[in-house]
This record gives sequence, structure tokens and C-alpha cells, in this order.
Amino acid sequence: MARTILIVEDDRALAGTLEIGLLALDDVDTVTVFDGREAMEYLEVNTPAPAIVLTDLDLPRVDGYQLITWMRTRPELLRVPVVAMSARNDPAGALKAGANEFLAKPFALAVVRARVQELLNE
Repeated sequence: MARTILIVEDDRALAGTLEIGLLALDDVDTVTVFDGREAMEYLEVNTPAPAIVLTDLDLPRVDGYQLITWMRTRPELLRVPVVAMSARNDPAGALKAGANEFLAKPFALAVVRARVQELLNE
């Protein structure tokens, strides 16, 4: 059974690039939403939870910090690894919110794939 990676990214071109890059991993499916509110709605109704959430921090409606903080209040999502991404270099803020990893934009797709693969293997 394929593991799902939830991509939360408002830049549709980057979201598409991430989808293509992550689908190169074995047994992985992706679901993409474009803001934090959509991510919350997806997470509330879809079970099992995704294997990983990959989220931008600068999102419309509900930003990535709020999304991560909300996820960490939900027992069913506590163990879901979160990779935060941002052009704003704020790894401390992302980790404080509850992210497991921080990737500064721009990043190489190979780096994203490697980090996601490591988290999937843990």
C-alpha cells in the first residue's frame, strides 16, 4: 500500500515540481492542497493520516506555523512528521511550532527527496 505525502504549497508550479519529484520514490502517492485551511480540512476527514506533511510556512488563510501547531494538538497527527519549507530562513520558528525538519527555499529537489525518504524509513 502506498504511503501518502500531503503537500501544502500555494505556489502551484513548485507544488507540481514537488509532486513529480516525490512520486519518484517507491510506494508513494501525493495529495496537494494550496493553503493551510485546505490542509486542515483534508487531515480532519482522511484516514489514515498521511505518512508525511510537507508544508510551506507562508500560506494564505492559515499559515504553515498555524497548521503545524494545530496538528500537534491532534492525537491522531502527533506522530506525523512535518517538513516545513520557506524562503524566510526561520528554522527555529518552524521547529518551535512542531516541525521535524526545515528546508530553506530555494532547495534542490534531490534534498527534499532524500529528507522525505529518511523520514519514511524511520
